[in-house]
Amino acid sequence: MAKCAKCAKQPARRECAALGERICPLCCARLRMLVLACPERCPYLQDARRTTGERRMGQLLAHLMAQGQGGLVDVLTRMSPLLAFLERAIVEVQRQRFHDLTDDEVLAGLENAIRTYETLERGIIYEHRSESPRVHAVTESLLKALERVEKDLAERGARIRASEALACLRVLAESVRAVREEREAQAYLRVAALFQPYPKSESRLIVVPE
Repeated sequence: MAKCAKCAKQPARRECAALGERICPLCCARLRMLVLACPERCPYLQDARRTTGERRMGQLLAHLMAQGQGGLVDVLTRMSPLLAFLERAIVEVQRQRFHDLTDDEVLAGLENAIRTYETLERGIIYEHRSESPRVHAVTESLLKALERVEKDLAERGARIRASEALACLRVLAESVRAVREEREAQAYLRVAALFQPYPKSESRLIVVPE
């Protein structure tokens, strides 16, 4: 059997629609939606979403309860569209700016966004920033995403409360903590990216510098 088109080590058991070549199951799982812009029709992507989605929700619920954050459980269902939109803002930083972005940097960016909204709840407008351009990119992407939501709602005569935005940011921070692993720098990002489709024009290989 031919070797994987990516690692050139393992048997190439899967046809990769993003590459147009065959790859091994390990590279398929490791690279999908982070390095490879998998098309929505990919059966391996669809299977991964089904199995990972169920496991992810159970893991997050257990984590929230264990951390005494049961009050955030309601946010998962009530604010799910906003959570998905904000998670996309995080994933776009990894896809478009820093391909090797880590979960720790994502968490630090989320924590700065949380502090910014905590300050806003006290009536003070102040953006908490990081000296790290990578961490700041995450914070900036999240805050800009929330600004877009606020603008869109305002045009329709509605609004999002700072407390609601803050709750969503806290859920996302706990989502990172729930899956973060010492041995895997992108455990959260790998899961988050799985549920964020690429635009059809981008459904191709994303070349990541080695």
